[in-house]
Amino acid sequence: MVNALFTLPGLFPFRFRGGRLGRIVKAAWRLAAAAFILSAAVPAAAGTCSAANTYNFTFNSRPAATLSYTGSYTYTASTSGGANQNFTTSFATNGLSASTVDAGNGAVQLPAISGIVTGVGTGNTLVIGGTFGGRSNTTFTTRFIKVTFTFATPIRDFSIRVHDIDYTNDQYRDWLMVEGFNGAATYVPTLTAPGTSPTLVIGPNATYASLTAGQALGTAGNTNTGTSNGDVSASFAQPVTSVTVRYGNYPFVGNENSTGQQAYGISAISFCPMPDISTTKTSAPLATTGIARFNAPGSDVVYTITVTNSGGSPVDAASLVLTDALPAEAKFYNADFDTTLPGTDPFLLTAGTSGVTLAASNVTYSNNGTSYGYTPAAGYDANVKAVKFAVQGTMAANSSFTIKFRAQVK
Repeated sequence: MVNALFTLPGLFPFRFRGGRLGRIVKAAWRLAAAAFILSAAVPAAAGTCSAANTYNFTFNSRPAATLSYTGSYTYTASTSGGANQNFTTSFATNGLSASTVDAGNGAVQLPAISGIVTGVGTGNTLVIGGTFGGRSNTTFTTRFIKVTFTFATPIRDFSIRVHDIDYTNDQYRDWLMVEGFNGAATYVPTLTAPGTSPTLVIGPNATYASLTAGQALGTAGNTNTGTSNGDVSASFAQPVTSVTVRYGNYPFVGNENSTGQQAYGISAISFCPMPDISTTKTSAPLATTGIARFNAPGSDVVYTITVTNSGGSPVDAASLVLTDALPAEAKFYNADFDTTLPGTDPFLLTAGTSGVTLAASNVTYSNNGTSYGYTPAAGYDANVKAVKFAVQGTMAANSSFTIKFRAQVK
C-alpha cells in the first residue's frame, strides 16, 4: 500500500526581461508561488505488481555452502526483465546448545545451503536448525534461531516459502513466527499451509493457547524431502524494510518430556518494488499572442500538474489526492476548460497509459483553504482558494498523467 506525503513548491518556466513589464512580472511570479500537495490517502484496493516487475530469489540458485549464525550474507533477487535488487540475510540465536544436525550421513553444520530439507522439487534450501537445551517460552523470547532479510528501501508484496514444519514426540515441536518491519511499525503476515495434508497448524488455535497470528506449529511427522505437507507460505500486504523468521521448540504439550535436534528450510522469497512518485507543476499563459501572453491582468493562466510513477509497482487504487492552493492574484475558471474537446469540466485529465480517471464528482473546492465543500460560481470565481483532485483507478507502473485547469490574473 502506498502511504506518503509530498509538499512541493510550484515550478514554473517564466523568464522575463525589460523594465516596462516589471509590474506584470511580479504579479506573474506571485501566481506561481502557490503550494501544491500530493498525498497518498488510505487506499481502496492494492494494485497488483506484474510478474515482469516481481523480484524473485531461490536458494536453489546458489551452490551448496556452509554458513555461520554470526555471519551476514548478501544475495540478489532478479526480475524476468533483468532488473536486480540486493538484500541481506543475517542470523541471531538464543539458547542454541548445538548448531549441527544428524542428517543420516554424519553431522551437518547449520545454517547451510543444502538439500537435506526441501519441499517438492525445490532442490537446495537455506537450512536452519540445531539443538536447544530446552523448549522456547510462550513469548518466544528464549531458545530460538532468527533469520532476518533486510532491504535498503521499502519493498511491497513480500512472500516467503518455508518447509518441514512438523513434530516428533520427545524431540521437537517446530514453532515458527514471521514478522515484518518498516521503521517503528511491526506487521503480521498472512500464513497459509499449501500442503494437501499439513503437518502443522496456523495461529491462533484453540488447542495451542500460545499460538498467535503470524505463527505456525508442527502437529505431526513429516519427511524432510519430497513433500509440501510441512510447508508454510507467508506474505505481507504492507511495505516492509525487513522480515524476520523466528524458529524454536514449542513448550511441552501432553507427554512430551525432552528435546532433540530440529531443522527447517527456506526455499524462496519474492517481492515487488514500491511505486516511485514524482510531481511537477507548471504554468503558461493561455494566449500565445498579444499582451495576454505575459500573464497581464485579465488574461488566463493554464496550470499543468504532472504525476509520474517511475517505479515498477502500481499505485493503490483511489489513493492519489492532489491539492492545489491558488494564489491570491488568481480567479479560478469554472467553465469548460476546452470547448474543442468533449465534456464541460473545468479541468482536463490526460491519462496516457496510467489507467487513472477523474470525474467532476472527484474534484472538490475550498473557499478557505481548509475545508472542501464549496460550490464555485459559474465563470471566474475569486472565492476558490484551493482545488482537490481525488484521482480514481490504479495508477500503472512506469506511467504518468497530467491535470490542467485555468485561472485568471486579477
